[in-house]
Amino acid sequence: MNIRSIHIIILGILYDGPKHGYQIHKCLDDPNGIGAVWKIKITNIYGLLDVLEKDGYIVPSKQLIDDTTYPPKKYFEITDRGKEIFQQWMREPVKHGREIRQVFLSKLYFANKESAEVAHQLILDQIKECNQWLVNSKQLPDGGVEFVKIVNSFRLMQMKSYITWLEELKKK
Repeated sequence: MNIRSIHIIILGILYDGPKHGYQIHKCLDDPNGIGAVWKIKITNIYGLLDVLEKDGYIVPSKQLIDDTTYPPKKYFEITDRGKEIFQQWMREPVKHGREIRQVFLSKLYFANKESAEVAHQLILDQIKECNQWLVNSKQLPDGGVEFVKIVNSFRLMQMKSYITWLEELKKK
């Protein structure tokens, strides 16, 4: 099972109902939605769908869809297993600062679609996680090396800015 965040995001898109590859791509390309965070070529979508189908997270849809276009399109729907992994992923804070820009924002996008309460809890959990990063990073040794001090200083400021941003989000 080699499931990455982009796979889970596709599960989130299918959570609303069956879609074919091009519809999924249109969702991923929407600048007013998840496309504000992710950019992916349509040719990559089908490989991601294959992995999800092989792992049992999605299946070809049995639902009759009024689609008279040619060639006929293969629609996919999320399985119970796919829903479970998506819900778990969406509700967990990210574990690394580098994941804030894409993964956390993606989780927040779907959490907001679910409910204001789910989104608020995700923000609270992420603040807690970031505060733990801050505590851990203050304990990093610098060995007296100036460059390492600069890197650690950068990381501290970055974490503090994440926390400040999350605190602002929490108020909304």
